Amino acid sequence: MKDILIEGHRILTTDALADAVLMYAKGLRDAGSTEIVEFPSIHDGAPTVCRMLLGAGIALATLEATTALASDVPGADAACAEIAHRTAALG
Repeated sequence: MKDILIEGHRILTTDALADAVLMYAKGLRDAGSTEIVEFPSIHDGAPTVCRMLLGAGIALATLEATTALASDVPGADAACAEIAHRTAALG
């Protein structure tokens, strides 16, 4: 699990999703664009959906989370594939 750090907030999600979001943010920054991305995350121990604005001028970081979950995050694989597709479409 990894935390995405943005605007003073921590968003817990899978390693693959956090990495995909970071790469998408980089691609958007390089393109001088912004987009809203949606992906499954964990908030207060419960599954939820995060909607986040990414792009130029928005600082974002990822780090290994101190929280471990016993089960997968529902929808994480599909969201990761969608974000990777959007990143590839940026060129």
